[in-house]
Amino acid sequence: MRETTRVQDTIFVDMKYIVLYRKLGFKEVEPDVFVAHYRNTEIRVESEAQRFLFNGAWYPLLTYKDMVKLECIDRLLKKGYKADKISFSGKYDLTLLSDKGAVFADFLFDEWGKRYDKLLADFVYKSNGKIILYTSQLSGGLIEYKSKIYTANGIFDRGFFETQAALYTEQYTNATDRNVACPNADFIINGDELTKYVGVQAKVTLPHGIAKIGTGAFWNNTTVKAILIPDTVTCIAGDAFVYCDNLREVAIPKSVEVIGDNPFAGCPKIVVRNESDYFKLDKGILFDKDKKCLIHYTPSKRKYKYTVPESVEWIGKHSFYKCQNLKQVTITKNVAYMGNNAFSDCSNITLVNKSPYFQYEGGVLYNGDFTQVYHYSLGSDIKDVKIKSGVRTIGRNSFWNARRIETITIPETVRQIGYNPFAYCLNAEFDVRSPKYATCNGVLYSSDFREVICCTAKAAKDGTIPLHSDTVSLGRNAFTGCETLRNITLPPSLKTISRGVFSGCINLEEIQMPKSVEFLGDWAFNNCTALKVVKLPKGLKIEPNTFKNCLAEVIWF
Repeated sequence: MRETTRVQDTIFVDMKYIVLYRKLGFKEVEPDVFVAHYRNTEIRVESEAQRFLFNGAWYPLLTYKDMVKLECIDRLLKKGYKADKISFSGKYDLTLLSDKGAVFADFLFDEWGKRYDKLLADFVYKSNGKIILYTSQLSGGLIEYKSKIYTANGIFDRGFFETQAALYTEQYTNATDRNVACPNADFIINGDELTKYVGVQAKVTLPHGIAKIGTGAFWNNTTVKAILIPDTVTCIAGDAFVYCDNLREVAIPKSVEVIGDNPFAGCPKIVVRNESDYFKLDKGILFDKDKKCLIHYTPSKRKYKYTVPESVEWIGKHSFYKCQNLKQVTITKNVAYMGNNAFSDCSNITLVNKSPYFQYEGGVLYNGDFTQVYHYSLGSDIKDVKIKSGVRTIGRNSFWNARRIETITIPETVRQIGYNPFAYCLNAEFDVRSPKYATCNGVLYSSDFREVICCTAKAAKDGTIPLHSDTVSLGRNAFTGCETLRNITLPPSLKTISRGVFSGCINLEEIQMPKSVEFLGDWAFNNCTALKVVKLPKGLKIEPNTFKNCLAEVIWF
């Protein structure tokens, strides 16, 4: 891997994977080093070195598949299997031995999505033993897994990892009985998971029998006002109801045991009620049952000051999203971790920090040793932001919607910038001192100019912007909120247009797409309301929300 692209390709120092380590129960014992303790063993992750230590040997953390392996080991150990029975010798990705040392099961891994689907499609069972095809992911604050168990007696999907499944037993079953019938076409259901609601009703009663409300199931539904959740639901994934502007009423039933990252983020009118013993609702703030994790703060609360309870150790992703009344939040001494910009789009907020795990200076919230940027306070009104030297990572969304900032200084120590943290920084210019990044015509790039990181409205003040001729990729949300952009010609070197690239470019009227483009991400033209026509190369796949809230005609060439 080339040094110039190492940071962008290094997924295991990314904030998302730090969240995953913590979700698995790892503790950061020193910068970039995470340790999880199990019965008679431990796993040590060195994210900077991209490796983990298990059973006295080091293993790489270079790919998503490597992370699946790490997560599966964690699951096996928590299930009760002994560390010395987990082996990596042989032709499989992992082998689980019986107490007597014989092979009990072999595992093959791949990353979630198309690669795992291909693993299933291509796999041919040629064995008398058990072979388990396994994958997992962190999505919406929850760790999900899939497994397919191949045996001489058939193919199964239950009976190995479930809580009730005893160690070294072979009572496998299939989950066909969990399929929930769709009452109408408004509900898209996969097994017992509601993956999407596509209806337009103001009051929605979810189908009885579903067990999970999936990530983004009601994403950006502006017509729904009340949702009735049946008592069969045990899990509400993160962002399940995100951006439901008119949603006013949701009751969490007693059956719910798991909730991901703030499912109600971006719902300004919502009032949540709770009947589940697994959670605690205190004056409009939703916590887990022990009040160690703050999940959701009701945005319509009128209080302008809030002190986080001292029991809280974790402030969840987007937990205070769009809380416009809040002017001051005090982070108390036991808060050790914070999810992806918990205070995003709080236009009046400043912070008081009493936690040794964070530092707050110049309107910017850093981790305790000033190596990570978490958040910029919109209420601080500091227009010239100088990120401290020593910072290595600028976290995703950390400067979201900071419209009043005029200059942002990126110090020489920065080696990684998350998905465009400067989206909607309309008036910002970049003073780049890091050798990993560069600017050209006001646009922020990777140092080799192969990837666009951010183009602000100020950079495109003339209505267009020339891109560097070496550009291969438009990074995620690279032009998000670039409200001045009216037209753009993309270079013939371009191959990748990532997720959400032109989202919120409300004045974009014309775009010239080269034939070289191989990938067009979801939400790429979300809210491009002025765009009338897009010419795309034949065969280019369009994701379901690529043109969300955009009526542009697609012409293939």
